[in-house]
Amino acid sequence: MRRTRFRRLGLLYITALSGIALSIIASQSLVQSFIGSQEDDSRVINVAGRQRMLSQKISKLVLKLNNKQDNQTLQELNSTVELWEKSHNGLLHGDIELGLSGENSDGVIQMYDEITPIYEEMVTSVHSIIALSKDSVPSLNQDIQIVLDNESKFLSTMDRIVFQYDDEAKSRVIKLRRVEIGLFVVSMLIILLELLFIFRPIARNVQQTVNELTDSEESSNKMAKQMSKLYDELVKSYQDLESVNVKPETASLLLSIKKDGSFLNKAHNFFHRLNIQSSSDFRNLLFSNGYSEDFVNGLFKNLSNGENWFGELKFTSHEGDFVWLEAFLVPIVGSDEIKVIGREVTEIKEAKMISREINSEKIERKVKEQQYRSVLILEGQEEERQRLARELHDGVGQMLSALKMSIEAVNIPKEPVHNKKRFDDTKYLLKRVIQEVRRISFNLMPTNLADFGIVPAVKKFCQEVSRLSNLPVTFENKTSFINRLEQHVESNLYRIIQEAVNNAVKYSKGKSIKVVFEHSVNLLTVSIEDNGKGFNYGDLLAKGHFKSSGHGIYNMRERAAFIDATFELETSPNGGTKIFVSLPLE
Repeated sequence: MRRTRFRRLGLLYITALSGIALSIIASQSLVQSFIGSQEDDSRVINVAGRQRMLSQKISKLVLKLNNKQDNQTLQELNSTVELWEKSHNGLLHGDIELGLSGENSDGVIQMYDEITPIYEEMVTSVHSIIALSKDSVPSLNQDIQIVLDNESKFLSTMDRIVFQYDDEAKSRVIKLRRVEIGLFVVSMLIILLELLFIFRPIARNVQQTVNELTDSEESSNKMAKQMSKLYDELVKSYQDLESVNVKPETASLLLSIKKDGSFLNKAHNFFHRLNIQSSSDFRNLLFSNGYSEDFVNGLFKNLSNGENWFGELKFTSHEGDFVWLEAFLVPIVGSDEIKVIGREVTEIKEAKMISREINSEKIERKVKEQQYRSVLILEGQEEERQRLARELHDGVGQMLSALKMSIEAVNIPKEPVHNKKRFDDTKYLLKRVIQEVRRISFNLMPTNLADFGIVPAVKKFCQEVSRLSNLPVTFENKTSFINRLEQHVESNLYRIIQEAVNNAVKYSKGKSIKVVFEHSVNLLTVSIEDNGKGFNYGDLLAKGHFKSSGHGIYNMRERAAFIDATFELETSPNGGTKIFVSLPLE
């Protein structure tokens, strides 16, 4: 269902992006075409304006030849009229050398039709003047008069042609501006539709996924609290023995012995009553039942000094079973005699042990069930992080990057200024959003963890934290550890390091953090150390793992246990914090 939703959103995005691309291509095509036409327009206006200047120059030169004929003036007139003719023909029909296309509007062509008879009459007269001057014919008055009479008409019509060229160029600029503004509006409308119908649903989907991940984490915390209660119940169950309904015997005099351990009376009744193996004296009886020489000598030394002793004694029956005796050894004042008063508590002892085993098995089974559930939750959270990271990076991140490039490619009209400022702010905000999406994606699941392993991922993580927090976080691989581990081992080890470093950044107030990898043939040791303020770990244990930062420590312990690693924490107030994770290498 979720894949179908993203596929549909992707198709909508591609359609919208295609619309933006087409509008950009059309806009660029129009702009390039206009730039080319602008070059032609400026050239045409320049040449047309020069025609006016050349006609005036021709008039001056023919007057000069009328007053004084010389070869220099004649050559100048000849070159001027050649350029005049070439420019006129280029304006009408095009000229590659002059950069003229010869494309004219109907209005311009009509004006050229009006000026052509005037132009031809002037050209004919100028050529006649040049020919007569070469032949040294004294009279040029008639041709000169023709040139002078037609000059004002030529200038007047040529002015109209130049103004027409200029008006047409301006109208093309206005038209292009309107088209470009229209394309810009279309592009912005497409972007707005993308934000409403593509990125907004994606944002809702991401938010829903984040909420699911948060709910999963809360469920994990709740189960972790239940596990903590189970541990407390395990301890309490050892003390909760009221349910054991065994009636104890009444204490009685069992035996009399001397201070050296020998029996004062016959001990047959004692051995028969307890069904235990007989012995020559009380000392040997204790030795034969596994008590150490230090214990026995210390016991009789205290009794010789007149001190009473109370405790449980364990003997072995003829059948090889244990027999427990709750005994009072009381020395008689002024005598060498010691009274042994007591009762057999074997049934009570066995009942307690059975009760303890029953409770222990029950609690242990519940703890294992909770641990199994915690493992499933951790794995589910990791898979959810990976999926969310992929969606952010491959989906939202790529779409935002493409949208950023699309926005940057849109040409903004220079006016009004506030629209351009708002558009620049939008591009800057989009750039920040892309950076934030990449940061969140990296924190959720760095791609180089799956691609290259734990060492490159941790090294990159330390560099990113240093850059973002302005706190030096160094990474040292002392023994050049390069092995790849199982995916769930690498993921949980990375999360432990991430939690430890983030806690140090938030709470330690230290000046540096150091992450060190060191390994032997069968053990990898990772240490995370900061030189911050530290804390009282004993108080945290007394308050429980779910107060303050103890929650993070508990999570790190659970993750370490999940991958069969040991977790150790050393800290003290103003003494910094060191965390050691030792992972067996198989």
